[in-house]
Formats: sequence, structure tokens, C-alpha cells
Amino acid sequence: MSRVLECSTLEKDILTKVKRDVKNKKVTLAIISFNDSKYCELLIDKCDELDVYFRCYKLYNSNTSKVTSLIDELNKDSEITGILLVEPIPKNIDKYSCYKRIDINKDIDGVNPLNQYYLSINRPRLINSTVLAVIKILEFYNISLSGKNVTIIGRSYNLSRPLASYLINKNSTVTMCHSKTKDLVSVLKNSDIVISATGVNNLFKSSDLKDECVVIDVGLGDALIDSDTVSYTPRFKGIGPLSIACLLENLVTTCKDKK
Repeated sequence: MSRVLECSTLEKDILTKVKRDVKNKKVTLAIISFNDSKYCELLIDKCDELDVYFRCYKLYNSNTSKVTSLIDELNKDSEITGILLVEPIPKNIDKYSCYKRIDINKDIDGVNPLNQYYLSINRPRLINSTVLAVIKILEFYNISLSGKNVTIIGRSYNLSRPLASYLINKNSTVTMCHSKTKDLVSVLKNSDIVISATGVNNLFKSSDLKDECVVIDVGLGDALIDSDTVSYTPRFKGIGPLSIACLLENLVTTCKDKK
């Protein structure tokens, strides 16, 4: 039987907890971006709503050296409790050098290689917020991961790969597909859970899936669902807003012992 895995209730629960936890803490988020984006607007709106302090750094026509120098300054700044590097990052900037430079204790989106390593050995510290959003919505609806065939479409460094590590730690059998995968449909037909994060509109449809499959649409339009036998997250008010809530939850975690 089909059902929409709405995320709004879980998002509200997380944000309520964040608002309560920041009352007696000095939480300050540094947001580094390279262009205007809807994501930044939504994040800033949530910070204002929850009384979370933030500083915005918009770096136009920048380079790797300037970004890493800024990150070094923010690492040393005792008032900054979390650092976020907003995608997309211009191609002329070595994003991996930037990820590596972020203090692992301020790395609220889990992009530093050390935080990814800790996740891979099942000793997680800070985990990517979208990964958390995916896992939390599955847990919210009591969807078991152990022994399930889970397909991830996309192979990104900051989402798909840490997500694969998390799922393997939960005893899932994980298949990662991408643009070079042959016969994607045959893989999907054998999947209990499909997590798609490509941003390719209508990449697959209900008839490509087995009955009672669960679809987590991180790409917000990857899946065209028109079946009564598939459970799925909605395109709007789905994983996107929930990931922002998880990011702010991570921010609170970084200063949980600070008053």
C-alpha cells in the first residue's frame, strides 16, 4: 500500500529541540557561500526563527587560498561553533582541500575526511545533514535497514559515500549506481529501498520498482511516482527542509558542553 513519507512532523520536532537547546548556549554558524541560493535563504530564515547566531561570508571570484585562509580564521575564532561550506563550489576551487581544512569539531556537515573515516568504521562524530535526514525519516516510519537491498543513485563524496557507510553499518546490502551504470532498472527491480540524489528530473518511475519499495528522493524530482504500491518522500517539504533541521541539530551538538 502506498504512503507519502511526509517529513514536516519530524522537521518540526527537531527544530523544537534545537530552539530549546540554544537558549542557554552561544551557538554561532559561519556560512561560506559563492553565490545566492534558495538553500542559504531557507537556512538563514531558520536561524532567525530559532535565535541561532550566524555570519555569512559570500566569496565572489574567489580561489582555494582565500577560502582556506578564511576557514583557518574561523577555526581559531572561539565564537564560531560550526562552519558550513555551501554547495555548489566553483570548479576553480579545490573543494577537497577546503573540506580537509575545516576543524573536525566545527564540521557540521561532516565533509572533513576524518569525520567520513570515523563514520566508515562505525564511530561517527559529525555526519552530513542530508545523510542524517535520510536515516531519520526511515527510522521515523520504522523502516528497517538490516538485511535490506538498498540502492543509492549518485556517487557524490559528501552525500552518497557517507550514506553508503552508514547503511553498511546498519547491515544493509548497498548498491551504488551512477551515470555509467548499465541497466539501472534491473538494479532497481531488486531494491527494497532506493535513495536517489542526482537532481535528474524523472530519472526513474514507479514501474521500474518492485512492489512495496521505499523511495527517498533527495534530488527532489528524481522519481516519478504514480503507483499505489510505493512509499516515497514528497518533492516539496521533503528531505530538503529536513536536512536543514539536521544541520542545525549538528550545530547544537558541537557546543553541547559550552555555556
